[in-house]
Amino acid sequence: MRNLTGFCYQEKAMSEKQIFRNLKKRTFRFGRVLLVALLLSAHGFSGNLSVEYLRCEYLVNPLGIQNTTPRLSWILTSEERNQVQTAYRILVSSTPEKLANNNADLWDSGKMESNQTNQIVYSGKQLQSRDECYWKVRVWDKSGAVSESSVAYWSVGLLNYSDWKAKWITHNVEPFTGDKYEELYLPPARYLRKSFKLGKQIKSAKVYASALGLYELRLNGQKVGDACFTPGWTDYNKRVYYNTYDVTDLLKAGENAIGAILADGWYAGYIGYALFVKLDKVRGFYGESPSFIGQLEVTFTDGSKEIIASSEEWMAGLGPIREADILMGEVYDARLENTGWDQPGFNAENWEKADLGLKLSGALEAYPGVLVKHIEEIQPIEMTEPEKGTYIFNLGKNIAGIVRLKVSGEKGEEVTIRYGEMLHNDGSLMTENLRKARATDTYILKGEGVEIWEPRFTYHGFQYVEVTGLSQKPDLSTITGIVMNSDTRQASTFTCSSEMNNQLYQNILTTQFANFFDVPTDCPQRDERLGWTGDAQLYSVSAAYNADVSAFFTKWMQDVDDGQLWYGAYPIFAPIPYIRPYHVPHSPAWSDAGIIIPYNMYKIYGDTLLLRRMYPGMKRFMDFQLSESNGFLRPGSGNNYGDWLSLGKETSKDLIASAYFAYDAKMMSEIAQCLNQEEDAAYYQHLFQNIKKDYARQYMNEDGSLKEHTQTAYALSLYMGLYPENLKEQGAAFLAKMITENGNRFSSGFIGTKHVMLVLSDFGYNDLAYSLFTQTEYPSWGYSVVNGSTSIWERWNSYTKETGFLGGKTRSAMNSFSHYSFGAVAEWMFSKAAGIDTDGPGFRKIIIKPSIGEGLQFMNASYNSVNGRIVSNWKKGDDRLELHVEIPANTSAQIYVPSVERKKIREGKTLIGKSNDFSIVGINGTYTVLQVGSGVYDFTIEK
Repeated sequence: MRNLTGFCYQEKAMSEKQIFRNLKKRTFRFGRVLLVALLLSAHGFSGNLSVEYLRCEYLVNPLGIQNTTPRLSWILTSEERNQVQTAYRILVSSTPEKLANNNADLWDSGKMESNQTNQIVYSGKQLQSRDECYWKVRVWDKSGAVSESSVAYWSVGLLNYSDWKAKWITHNVEPFTGDKYEELYLPPARYLRKSFKLGKQIKSAKVYASALGLYELRLNGQKVGDACFTPGWTDYNKRVYYNTYDVTDLLKAGENAIGAILADGWYAGYIGYALFVKLDKVRGFYGESPSFIGQLEVTFTDGSKEIIASSEEWMAGLGPIREADILMGEVYDARLENTGWDQPGFNAENWEKADLGLKLSGALEAYPGVLVKHIEEIQPIEMTEPEKGTYIFNLGKNIAGIVRLKVSGEKGEEVTIRYGEMLHNDGSLMTENLRKARATDTYILKGEGVEIWEPRFTYHGFQYVEVTGLSQKPDLSTITGIVMNSDTRQASTFTCSSEMNNQLYQNILTTQFANFFDVPTDCPQRDERLGWTGDAQLYSVSAAYNADVSAFFTKWMQDVDDGQLWYGAYPIFAPIPYIRPYHVPHSPAWSDAGIIIPYNMYKIYGDTLLLRRMYPGMKRFMDFQLSESNGFLRPGSGNNYGDWLSLGKETSKDLIASAYFAYDAKMMSEIAQCLNQEEDAAYYQHLFQNIKKDYARQYMNEDGSLKEHTQTAYALSLYMGLYPENLKEQGAAFLAKMITENGNRFSSGFIGTKHVMLVLSDFGYNDLAYSLFTQTEYPSWGYSVVNGSTSIWERWNSYTKETGFLGGKTRSAMNSFSHYSFGAVAEWMFSKAAGIDTDGPGFRKIIIKPSIGEGLQFMNASYNSVNGRIVSNWKKGDDRLELHVEIPANTSAQIYVPSVERKKIREGKTLIGKSNDFSIVGINGTYTVLQVGSGVYDFTIEK
């Protein structure tokens, strides 16, 4: 990683028409007034820059944000080369009509001479709870021509607890009295409702809702919003998030009904491996009974308002969801459906008054991230019947989500649905790796024609679906797979001349999306699904290349910060609901996520707010590490996982701990400098140098070899800057020799593998890096692909066609087929192979430096950065090399063209020395370096 540089995603720039279409499709609607504003917002300007994709706090038109000084951003596009923004002006109004008349009653930034397009802090009138903000931006290009955006929107949430008139309510059910290890306690979902009458003409309406547990909000027979697993997972003792919805179009004059379905979720249900390892507590880590809070606020055209708030006057009952648990699954008895329970006119005489729930001990805040949604629907590619009455559906790839069942049958028939990632050789479902996760859904038919059902409060990791209990033979339409994940949209594209590597890229994407489920889980299938910090820090740069993780990591880093242990260490996973007996909940390379990920997000987005928010905790973590150190070397203390799942000789846990301690100090010096903490910056730089000296004395020989001769030891030492300047090349040579002697294969695990690839390219061993990338022998990425993988496996040998699971071993308890850690090669694919990098934070200054090696004939890659779309494509020919580059408007780049002979390099049909569109900076190694502005460039390099 050049100069500790990180990377990011920005959604592809959209036209005004596209934005308008997307706005109309969004679940929360801003009412007719905003749509009118969008139609009325004529530009009246014809500059050479298009202003697109306006966002507030990384979100498009967010409802109910917590921040009263949010950050605003936009993307610029242009057909011209070297086009830049020279100034901007932001207008923010309280109504769309005022904005259409340029009456910026909330904020007029004035004309700001700046090229800044993101991380711009709202600096207008002090905002209050429920304020609505309509905004647009004007920009001036290099010639002074003006362009104007369409209208965007945000609203402020309920900032004070006094704003809440609602009460926490629940419906208590029978407590569990059985054996907690032998019997699952899976209580039914609770149903809550309230009828109300509206006697005036409605202008607008919003609902604010949350739960200790999971909720689905209903209004007049319809689901509110398109999100699932709301309000997300947090440390409920410290904070609970609420969601805001615009429901203007769901209300009507006269009788209305609001309701909520409530389930245990992460709050009261089974979490992780607690049951597997037999903890004293196996569920209900935050509370035993889920609760709901919600209030509907209606504004009438005469200016009056009415609030319908949850209270003990609401009615509560049970329904068809008899069991609902994230890990265990859902049981739905359609015979028990209360038809119309969420509509006006329902007879609730058999329901009870709601019980008051527990009072909240943590803060109630607006959800800051991206919600889990139904992303895609996929149909099975085949159906088999390994034994009579047992049907297996193959969805074609390993996803996270649920299925939609479509069946007919007699009343009372039970259809059982089980999920698995793989099949045994006899065609039966492999479920051994699920451990204590039951991962089973059951649907009991009501016997009325075609019945369609999908679970609400559970999800699974699977490629194969087993269905039993059907009285009629199914077909491929019986099952529909529904892909679910946090709505982090894809940011990159990648294709190359190797179909194996193209499949690898798809596997990486599939696995990332399957595991970015409100928190970055380790796996979506077994009894774990925890936000492991080590996996996430290793993968965070790859994640940002692949998807827009800005708001996702903003939310999760709050979970990490909340989980910081009292003595300063960050936890091994977050949220951290439990600690095993005799189990220290921190680990080198895992706890370091508290520094590494905010640092990477700063490099990716230029986000200093996240750094500032987490900086006090970072300093406490550094103090903890220093207190544990012997001199300036940190022992591998805690629950040290080392180079997890490495092969052959192990790298010592002490070396890994000390290397990460040094790396943390190096980053902290830069972070402190960014935050204008000059004394801290000097202190951490001095600390890094001291660790580096002790590290060299402890682990290095005079010839540049390491006393621990492992791939991971060399990769970490080189990547983290621990080699003396005069020994770096020797160290890289030793690493290259080790790999070559190992048959161009890895012996590294989670910690080492991605660093091996980055270091090889940094030191010019591109051919060797490509040999690893295209390798299909064990252990390699290609090994899983040729063995049929559709996702990234936890282990190098999770399955082979010849020997089965784990190389023929019987142990399959920890064997995930959807585990993104080894997918961190995506960082190398984009930053090195395609050469898309950033010089400093936020991709304002871009570096294009493709590392071209043997094994591939072409590579095409694109990345939607925070400043727009970047493209780097290269192609080898018999007599030439072609390089296609696209640099977004308002940015600049240094392009490293792979040749030092200028007379052999053309851009278009012109020799590079004769072009006026860019300048030649000089020669760097085997590259000619060009300084360019935005635009599209096509280079040919003659051999």
